[in-house]
Amino acid sequence: MQFVNAKTRNQKLSKDAGVFLAGCGLVHATRTIGRLRYGVNGFLIFVVPPGYRTEEYEAAAFAIMGAARDDWVDKAIKVRLASPPRKKGTVHRAISIFDLKGLDILIARDIAEVPKDVRFAATAVLFVEPPTAQHPNAARRLSGNRPFSDDVAAMLVKRPQNVVLAAVLKPTFTEIHEIDDFDRLETDGPNLFELPGYDEVKPWARDLVENVSRWCQRTLEWKLARTGVLVSGLPGTGKTLFASALATALGMRLVSTTVGAWQATGTLDDMLPAMRKTFESVNDGKGAVLFIDEIDAIGTRLTRPSGHHGDHYWQVVVTDFLTLLSALGEGVIVVAATNYPDWIDPAILRAGRIDDHFTLSLPNKLTRAEILSHHAGGVLPLESLVDIAEDLDGKAGADLERLVRDALRAARNEDRELELRDLEAQLPEKLRYTPEQCLRLAVHESGHALAALALGHATSATIEIKDSFDPSLDRFLGGTTTYDLVPDYLPTATTLRNRIAVSLSGMAAEVAVFGDPSIGSGGTIGSDVERATAIARRMVGSFGLGKTPVFMGTVKELADKPLPERLEVEVSQIIGEEYERMLSMMTEERERVLALAADVVTHRIVKLERGGLAAAA
Repeated sequence: MQFVNAKTRNQKLSKDAGVFLAGCGLVHATRTIGRLRYGVNGFLIFVVPPGYRTEEYEAAAFAIMGAARDDWVDKAIKVRLASPPRKKGTVHRAISIFDLKGLDILIARDIAEVPKDVRFAATAVLFVEPPTAQHPNAARRLSGNRPFSDDVAAMLVKRPQNVVLAAVLKPTFTEIHEIDDFDRLETDGPNLFELPGYDEVKPWARDLVENVSRWCQRTLEWKLARTGVLVSGLPGTGKTLFASALATALGMRLVSTTVGAWQATGTLDDMLPAMRKTFESVNDGKGAVLFIDEIDAIGTRLTRPSGHHGDHYWQVVVTDFLTLLSALGEGVIVVAATNYPDWIDPAILRAGRIDDHFTLSLPNKLTRAEILSHHAGGVLPLESLVDIAEDLDGKAGADLERLVRDALRAARNEDRELELRDLEAQLPEKLRYTPEQCLRLAVHESGHALAALALGHATSATIEIKDSFDPSLDRFLGGTTTYDLVPDYLPTATTLRNRIAVSLSGMAAEVAVFGDPSIGSGGTIGSDVERATAIARRMVGSFGLGKTPVFMGTVKELADKPLPERLEVEVSQIIGEEYERMLSMMTEERERVLALAADVVTHRIVKLERGGLAAAA
């Protein structure tokens, strides 16, 4: 390939400041293979700086080659993009070893865009660096503007491509703070650290803000600052709000999408471009928080083929998604959200992709009061909201926001400020448990607590029951037992059976005392019976702890499908044996169960220590 001389090249490049800066980078990158005037045999691959657009480098390459920018024949042959923009209705022409005829320069955003055989065939692969401090000043001189001071030029070239170009084009320029003001994101949403709740994730977020600040100041490499995070939790726990509030805290723009939105574009050939377009929109070096909701819907790759026609689809989707995650440029924070963290392909959660995982829980009483106060604008004393928050157990942050919104509407309709009675009027109507129902709840939880301590599953157990419930909720917990668990890092068949027994001990206690159980042990994912069944299936079908050691699949693969009939019979046998063991224990300890349950009914919260007495919490 032959290149035009420096004078002609600079004349062509000087017509566009962005193209000129790109051209300087291309020329500077060739210093390792000699001066351009001597020409080069074969073709060169240029990889643009992270976060920089390829369009300016493509135009600069035309100028260096002396080719006409509007010559579509030369454009298709001499200079090409490794992955040109996709256009609907046309075939995507990514670079191929079978399509190199006449190629002189190949421009890539990332070396991963270039197949290995094409890299091998190239004369050289050259990684273009961002502009040096001299390049912006040269561009300003060509445009007739006064050059920057050395300090301003040195600081400027550390900024994203759009900021460098904006500063070069500005006719008058004095202080570096003008760049700072220009690059500061204007946001009107809440800052994460101004919001109540999110106690699980705020320490991580503070560390991230500090690291991103250091990266912006170029005192910390991005590979040490970058991170991705998965937030999971029940609907309404604030996953979407977390992403936007984190973006505000970081001073970054928020780019929000869902896997469902990608899938809604059509077939696989439509979904993949939609997914890539989202990643391209944040890969510009400006910094962004990429929020991906419904991340579990991206699918999983099977550890071994099942022969189903859909296997290939998920294999391609997940593989492409992993490639995009790994190729993200500097300044991009990925926040993924899901209600079902167990459904996510493990490779997505690997270090360097989405490293951290936090579960957002439903707010406790004090946090609920703080959320009410926040949405009410702080016009009501926090102390006055605690009693209201007591009656909102089980409500998510989104529910509390709606309650305040409805209360504010009621106050506006009467042309007055918000008052406490407006919030009280929005409280859900609760039904009270009868005394017998309260005793049954207490007996059930007492069974759990006594079994956990007797079997060495826990060192202490705290029982709590409610005296009323909100019938509008899909599921209401009348009682709960929380444990200080004994560490069990290498579970055995015995300790796994003990977990099953503890799960079934509440039902067994009800039968021992009342003669029959309630529906409170089953019916939902996470219930006592579901948990016991899941553990037994894992023992028999995955861990090899059944009568015959067999492996039917990983824990994840067994999560949503039954085992072969022979193994299901063994699962039922294990569950039946552990239930009978607990029924025998609870029958023998019936008086103790009743005594503890009476204490729970009286105090509502009781903590039981191993080998000690029950105490009101």
